[in-house]
Amino acid sequence: MEQITYGNKKIKFNIKRGRRKKTVALQIQPNSTVVVLSPYFLDKGKIKEIVQKRARWIIQKQEKIKKLNAEMPKKEFVSGESFPYIGREYRLKVKKSKDEKSRPCKLMSSRFYIEVNNKFSGRSASKIVKEKIVEWYIERAKEKIPERVKMYYGLTGRKPKKIIIKNQGKRWGSCSHSGVLRFNWKVIIAPISVLDYVIVHELCHLIHQNHSHDFWHKVGSIIPDYKKKREWLKEKSALSAQLLS
Repeated sequence: MEQITYGNKKIKFNIKRGRRKKTVALQIQPNSTVVVLSPYFLDKGKIKEIVQKRARWIIQKQEKIKKLNAEMPKKEFVSGESFPYIGREYRLKVKKSKDEKSRPCKLMSSRFYIEVNNKFSGRSASKIVKEKIVEWYIERAKEKIPERVKMYYGLTGRKPKKIIIKNQGKRWGSCSHSGVLRFNWKVIIAPISVLDYVIVHELCHLIHQNHSHDFWHKVGSIIPDYKKKREWLKEKSALSAQLLS
């Protein structure tokens, strides 16, 4: 790990080298760590100069993330807590039941309902509730994402070979050279406009397997305010996804 000094603060960062042609990108992770995406040929000295120039911006972003983290207490998966779905928050209601098997999570009347056998309590009950909520999210993602992909691939002129919904860690989506699109099921928590941006982003990679000017021009032709959607993903959804990690 490398570091620079800005005033009385130290900024630590990891360098990740790849097939980038010229540009360097800075990423602030949900835990406030800094990752520098750099071309193979760029030396550490030049990378440090770039980080130094962006030091003020980095610190501002880190402070914003820390504030958001402080405002987002860890979920206990009990009645009264709220969980996001397509940009809206829904209250959770956990009911005790005599049924041996806990029933699937349901979203009814603006509430998440989950029934848990009354022999479970405390952490064991919370674990079951979390499992049921995650199962519900995954099922919704498997329904909603292909539906939205179908809406947009006509605008790109390219149809994906296959769509895979899975947990992709910190990545919201990816596109393989063979035309397979992969989406993180957690993106289902984002507003529908942000979900659409993630989908269009990956569909455009079927045309441009890079982040060139032509790529962003194509994205912008379909999602004109895509920069706002990217900002939402960077500042909010990555943190929100931690609710279900």
